[in-house]
Amino acid sequence: MRALVALILALAAADALADQHCEYRADRDFELDSAGLKALAFEMGSSDLRVEGVAGLHKIEVHGKACASQQEWLADLNVEQVRQGDRIVLKPNQPRHSQHFSMFGSSYAYIDLEVKVPKDMPLDVRSNSGDAKIADVGALDYSAHSGDLIVSHAGDVTVEVHSGDVQADDVGNLTVRRAGSGDVNARHVRGAVEVGNVGSGDLVFRDVGKGVHVDSIGSGDLSVDNAGGDVTVGSIGSGDLSVAQIDGDFTVHSAGSGEIHHHGVKGHVQVPRHND
Repeated sequence: MRALVALILALAAADALADQHCEYRADRDFELDSAGLKALAFEMGSSDLRVEGVAGLHKIEVHGKACASQQEWLADLNVEQVRQGDRIVLKPNQPRHSQHFSMFGSSYAYIDLEVKVPKDMPLDVRSNSGDAKIADVGALDYSAHSGDLIVSHAGDVTVEVHSGDVQADDVGNLTVRRAGSGDVNARHVRGAVEVGNVGSGDLVFRDVGKGVHVDSIGSGDLSVDNAGGDVTVGSIGSGDLSVAQIDGDFTVHSAGSGEIHHHGVKGHVQVPRHND
């Protein structure tokens, strides 16, 4: 057993070291004219993305960091630019080499992006397993499989995730189209929160300016603390539901085996009878 534990720890340490490794590196830097653009889109795949909106900036500054375990692989790592009417799509190309890490060696080829845009520019991000950190943008439409998102100081935000997690702070309206096992944690939502279908992921909303509406949750938990409007839940399965300091009504149309707790609701409370 001790030998197995030691092997697992060694593998974890090797993976952590490989994640930080960049044996051969090349920069992929360029600028784009933002005049006439209504949106900037990204198709990231497994690449990580960081975007910062900058007040007074009138162009798009892209810094790409290409890393590979073999020098000749760097030539395959570039950023594709496609103009589509009044928007530009940026797509990191990783055509031949995936990442593989182990305690016996590693092979990898990837390119991550750091981008500065005019403050309040709308973004459209599509990702697979890459993570994204985005701040000071006009609006964000984000979808990912397992990639995580951190977004702050933004306008309206729309997300759709499978197993990735979402953290949002100081955003306009927040829409969660769909979430699987990923968690969504949001605070300081200036507008309303609208949620579609959620599986086993947990939802936490704090300091919401308007109301919170959730269509359905499976086994995930829902917590709402301090909302300026109604809180409405279509259905919740085995997950627990807790609300506090709600300025409007609190309504749950259907509930399974999970517990429902409410405190400080100023309006009417309507929940299934066994949870009264």
